[in-house]
Amino acid sequence: MNGDVRVRLPAAPEYSRMADIAVVHAATHLGFSPGDIAHLSQAINEAVLLLLDPEQPGGSLAFDLQSKAGIVTVEAHIEQQNCKPIPHDRIDRFESTAGSLIDSWKLDPDEHRIWLQKSV
Repeated sequence: MNGDVRVRLPAAPEYSRMADIAVVHAATHLGFSPGDIAHLSQAINEAVLLLLDPEQPGGSLAFDLQSKAGIVTVEAHIEQQNCKPIPHDRIDRFESTAGSLIDSWKLDPDEHRIWLQKSV
């Protein structure tokens, strides 16, 4: 499977499973091991928790997924006006729970945008 997929969901934790399914599907078709798929799935769920602002519900959560050459790249962000920057304690939690599960990640805390990458 090579290509791009965009998933747009309401910005609420109960919808994160839909994005997780899309990412897991891509990783499965690229030949990821079950362990790597589980790590990627956990990282996606932690990314949702990182990005969502519990003090300002609403908006939408967009996932742009690209899969090619054995690499899954995910860009996720909140589409909402006037978000406060992501607090450091939530960033630290993501780093400690999901940072080692993926090959690389980058965060723009002001824009509520994260990039994740995992390869076969």
